[in-house]
Amino acid sequence: MADALAAELVDEAGQAPPTRLRVVAGRFRRDQGALAGAVIVLLLFVLAFAGPFLTHWSYDDIDYTALRAGPSARHWWGTNGIGQDIYAQTVRGLQKSLLIGLAVALVSTVLAAAVGAVAGYVGGWTGRGLVLVVDLLLVFPSFLVIAVVSPRLRGGGWVAFVGLLAAFGWMVSARVVRSLTISLKELEFVRAARFMGVSAPRVIVRHVLPSTASFLIIDATLAVGAAVMTETSLSYFGFGVQPPDVSLGTLIAAGTPSAVTYPWMFFYPAGLLVVFVLAVNLVGDGLRDAVDPRSRPSRPPRPAGPATAVGASTVDDDVVLAIRDLRVRFGDGPPAVDGIDLTVHRGQVLGIVGESGSGKSVTVLAALGLLPAATVSGSVVLGGTQVIGAAPRDLRRLRGNVASVVFQDSLSALTPVYRIGDQLAEAITAHRDVSRTEARRRAVELLRLVGIPSPELRARTFPDELSGGMRQRVMIAMAIANDPDVILADEPTTALDVTVQAQVLRVLQDVREATGAALVLVSHDLGVVAGMADTVAVMRGGRIVEQAPVRQLYGRPADPYTRDLLDAQPRLDAFKPPRPVTAPPVLRVTGLRRTFGVHKGRVFRRRVGSVHAVDGVDLTVHAGQTHAVVGESGSGKSTTLLEILGLRPPEGGTIELFGRTVSSGLTAADQAELRSRMQLVFQDPFASLDPRLPVGDVVAEPLLAQGRPAPAARARVAEVLRLVGLDPALARRFPHEFSGGQRQRIAIARAISVAPDLLVLDEPVSSLDVTVQAAILALLGRLQTDLGLAYLFVTHDLAVVAQIADVVSVMYLGRVVETGPAALVLGDPLHPYTRALLSAVPVPDPVAARQRPPVLLPGDPPAADERITGCAFRPRCPLYATLSPPERSLCETTPPRLVDRAACHHV
Repeated sequence: MADALAAELVDEAGQAPPTRLRVVAGRFRRDQGALAGAVIVLLLFVLAFAGPFLTHWSYDDIDYTALRAGPSARHWWGTNGIGQDIYAQTVRGLQKSLLIGLAVALVSTVLAAAVGAVAGYVGGWTGRGLVLVVDLLLVFPSFLVIAVVSPRLRGGGWVAFVGLLAAFGWMVSARVVRSLTISLKELEFVRAARFMGVSAPRVIVRHVLPSTASFLIIDATLAVGAAVMTETSLSYFGFGVQPPDVSLGTLIAAGTPSAVTYPWMFFYPAGLLVVFVLAVNLVGDGLRDAVDPRSRPSRPPRPAGPATAVGASTVDDDVVLAIRDLRVRFGDGPPAVDGIDLTVHRGQVLGIVGESGSGKSVTVLAALGLLPAATVSGSVVLGGTQVIGAAPRDLRRLRGNVASVVFQDSLSALTPVYRIGDQLAEAITAHRDVSRTEARRRAVELLRLVGIPSPELRARTFPDELSGGMRQRVMIAMAIANDPDVILADEPTTALDVTVQAQVLRVLQDVREATGAALVLVSHDLGVVAGMADTVAVMRGGRIVEQAPVRQLYGRPADPYTRDLLDAQPRLDAFKPPRPVTAPPVLRVTGLRRTFGVHKGRVFRRRVGSVHAVDGVDLTVHAGQTHAVVGESGSGKSTTLLEILGLRPPEGGTIELFGRTVSSGLTAADQAELRSRMQLVFQDPFASLDPRLPVGDVVAEPLLAQGRPAPAARARVAEVLRLVGLDPALARRFPHEFSGGQRQRIAIARAISVAPDLLVLDEPVSSLDVTVQAAILALLGRLQTDLGLAYLFVTHDLAVVAQIADVVSVMYLGRVVETGPAALVLGDPLHPYTRALLSAVPVPDPVAARQRPPVLLPGDPPAADERITGCAFRPRCPLYATLSPPERSLCETTPPRLVDRAACHHV
């Protein structure tokens, strides 16, 4: 464990973290294009405001002896038709246009940012009213209004003209900012700020607006040029800046008729306008990249180089995929895959395991020629055809026909605007000369083969109308549509619940046996691979460090890295000793209920049903203990957390925190005190940290929200970073510069910075590799011991629960169906649902995984708005099917109560 922690950390000496302004300035200085643009803009300002002192001519002086004279020593840029000096007029016009363009851009951008952010974040009647004002201004013919009003404002000078232009230049941008804000306010780092008690104005200024900075900066730079061009157009028609004053607009308008005969009258002001707009755009791009710490100057990808092995290699007929010395590199970075060899035989299941960044998925994509932006070399022979260097036509013949792929995210892989049946039929007609009718019939057969109920009906649905497990089955059906020789499954079950994962893995196993196809199973879960693979290859840093038959690799691993992976894998039989209860509970939830309405109609919205997200939940969390809440997606785990964290009176039941009941009588000071004693750690460590803030600012935020002085907050930041195993000098860095494990340490440091009594952890290790996961769990255990923390730990991983929890509550459809000490619930489960969950957990032991009898639940949990009478688990319960009619009647009519440990009539 110490070695894993040491490998995860990055040592860096340094002084106190610089201010955010210094960080942005440093990034801006490193952008050569932005620097060039800034220098040009600066020179133009110098020319505009110092240029008049370089000549004895004023912009309104007339030289009657030089009418339309060309550039000379007397008149550097020539004269116009009445003898006025073009240089003097141009620098005066540049001065006026710079002021107008920048002032209009500043005012309109500030208006757009303020109105859009407030309307999007606050919402309600305030948001609707602001949107109505924006829409009313949008319908006005702004150019006509400006043309009519501007002559009447000439007494107010150019300042009044700027105000007029700005008044009609911000509405579209405000609409965009509002849309961005609506999306941003549901992101985890914004939600985290709200849960920490940060005020709405501070959230908007500190998190929302900086996250729209990329758009606002680009919009502002475009607004500068647009304002100057609008002023040019108005001046051309006599509505803008008027003689005797000048701007670039009036000069361009005056010089346009003489652009061919007397070009200096037109091209000097027009050239300065073009240079200014281009330079401002360069500055805008540089500012956007400097404000967004994740951006980097992009480089065009190298084209794929010639293959080191040309043509098909000679391989056995039994080999369906042969990879030799495969190397993949993206840009100038280190190789993503660095010389690997793999051979897949017909009917074989090859498992590829390794942590994030090991090159697993890149290998799969390279095998299908799906890496056009990378430099790929070596040899990949698929179905007798060399993939590397193959023509696009040959690659299209291979994909879906000889080899197919099952991607991790089925919702992204399926086209959302086409029906399931049409997408399956398209996969068939791409390789077979069949009619559309025959392809649709085949599509229904495939859906039936992968176990989708009512396949004729499901073929007419869209992807978003299916559950995650159903969509993944559709992906498998598409993969076997043309009887391929090999199926490449890239993390096909990572995003699924364990019960649905077990169903999908069984489907993969069944279709592989039915079709005789080889299967390449890529996964970070050694339990999944142990139950299916014949041979396993372990990857690290783009290389294969060990490859062996599955029982040999799991039983006698040869490489230390393989042993580390197996040792870090959490196990169901590794229960932690329970902690004694010696203090009153820090959290007590009784009969908690939360219902959401289901509405239809766009114009006349009406409520047509209800979703009982939480339907009578009881929880008790004691000081110094870990209470885990487990269950499938949609069981109500997250909604329960949100109800507790919301600090508002619940719809039903009671919530008691630290001996105080959450009610409408809580003052703002009471809520602030409760929030200081209860903090949250989200699932995704990257999403929960504001990417535009240095981590020192991120960790300090709850301290500052509670009014802690800045010097004390900085000292506390250094202290908690050390507590979680990070060097305080790293506080200057941004979240994207850390690994996933380090980011989760930062999130934990932020949560414990205010010394809370209760830590709510929402899937805190589910997105981490197993070795990093083990290190984070060890850190949480140490912090709990040292600081006396209570944990409310929400997860779907029962093996993690066995390692960290004292008490477990199992939820199903908004209700707790079993609860009790972790060793009892996981070691001797009573409820049929708990048994099914435990049976579906992958075991990192190939012998045990293939010997234990599976308990596969039929189908998916019912729809969220479906209200089941009696026992909610009855439609999927394997015990219910074995009961006599009188026993079934009790399940059908009476909801079971939680008695002792389980809510079941028959245990």
